[in-house]
Amino acid sequence: MSENGHVLNLDLSNAELYAGCEISEVAGRLVLMTPVGEAVQTVGRNARRAVERMVSEGVEEVTLTGAMAIWAYLLVFHSAVHRFRRVYYDDGRPGGRVLIAAH
Repeated sequence: MSENGHVLNLDLSNAELYAGCEISEVAGRLVLMTPVGEAVQTVGRNARRAVERMVSEGVEEVTLTGAMAIWAYLLVFHSAVHRFRRVYYDDGRPGGRVLIAAH
């Protein structure tokens, strides 16, 4: 990624994004134990802080990636869409990076 772009991994290994949520390892996989209704509030606040930090660092483009439920993508996208010049989604497959918003 260029010096003014950033990859934001939305999977449960992102400690900054899921700070305040309970996450457990079950059968070798991370699982969100916090009820989704509660997690939405926590992750939304954390996403807003992460976006503000990236903006203050001069990040102009962000790529959202990682295995996570659509609600997490919607929260992060909502926080990011008007703060960056471009927002991408990358599903991890070759050629998977797609522009989803540009300002």
